[in-house]
Amino acid sequence: MFLYTKKNESEAAQSVEVIIMGVFKRTRVHKYGREVDYWYIRYSLGYGKRRVESIGPVGQATKTLARSVLEERRRQVRLGTLGMAKVAIPTLNEFAGEYLSYVKDTVKKRSWARDELCLKHLKGFFGDKKLSEIMPKDIDDYKETRLIKVAPATVDRELGVLRHLFNLADRWGRFFGKNPVSQAGLLLPNNQVERVLTFEEEGKLLEVSPPHLKAIIVCALNTGMRKGEIISLEWASVDLENGVITLEASNTKSNKTRRIPINAPLRSLLLELRLKSGGNDHVFLNSDSKPYKRHDSINQVFRKALKMADIKGLRFHDLRHTFASRAIEAGASIVALSKVLGHASLATTMRYAHPDKSLSELVEKVANFKQDGHQNGYQPKSENS
Repeated sequence: MFLYTKKNESEAAQSVEVIIMGVFKRTRVHKYGREVDYWYIRYSLGYGKRRVESIGPVGQATKTLARSVLEERRRQVRLGTLGMAKVAIPTLNEFAGEYLSYVKDTVKKRSWARDELCLKHLKGFFGDKKLSEIMPKDIDDYKETRLIKVAPATVDRELGVLRHLFNLADRWGRFFGKNPVSQAGLLLPNNQVERVLTFEEEGKLLEVSPPHLKAIIVCALNTGMRKGEIISLEWASVDLENGVITLEASNTKSNKTRRIPINAPLRSLLLELRLKSGGNDHVFLNSDSKPYKRHDSINQVFRKALKMADIKGLRFHDLRHTFASRAIEAGASIVALSKVLGHASLATTMRYAHPDKSLSELVEKVANFKQDGHQNGYQPKSENS
């Protein structure tokens, strides 16, 4: 419980207040010495302004009434119809443009184009509703509607954008109240099961892919780099002499510099691309020999290649999972793999490990461990012992 005491002294009155959850009682002492207790409420108007409002003398007014009035004032503030909050509360359609400008130009979010796509679906559902009119029930309705068409992970990604949008609107004084997305919650899907490309599927996919896409796929399968990291890669980050690609912090999801060794297949590809680069700063170019402008620029051609190769249920990001799974199968260190992938936590990389196989290998190593010339474990007695 938060307690706050305050004294105001004047010729006319004295007061002492104790604030409890926005409702408090104040004793007013009039100039004739008569003391009367009053119920008061305190609430925020936005922009750092607060208001204290008298509900009435104790006995005539009750604490329940004070709480009821407080909730009504908070509702009025949320709708933008009270005090300093009398501002034009934007609709989702209106504020979406401001949000996109912020994440694209100010924050320089690399995946702003994906946010734009998410907002397209959100605007289609909520449309001209003001931000103050979107309630947790509306968020639950959105979940139900979208789940008919897309996976839970997609719904959560869209709601994540909407939650960020509400937080920004609150910070800018364009929305007041609790974030409805935070109140309703996300679906929190289980995303641990990953699709891995088989070697047979890899051959089919590379065979039907145009040269510019084929080069990107080969890079992904040999480095585990993310799509955005690949298509934005510049020659300045490629050191063929020392065999390493350096991804600067500004171009990685973790905002940390990452170094990726170049293996033989990738080296051959990069040498070929350098000869065809024509002096362009970017390593991977589109079919018009120009740099990619958006992280989703290859989505359409990738989906077309998958259809031609008759490969189902594969996303581009699964090429990263394929690289990681193959590395583990080949006996790579989890720690080394985590550094190459750029995971913030080793626990994230551990999902690529094969626990059953690892446990089997562990107990076999214990059984075969020899110390001082004797095999560890149970030894059957000889017949002569």
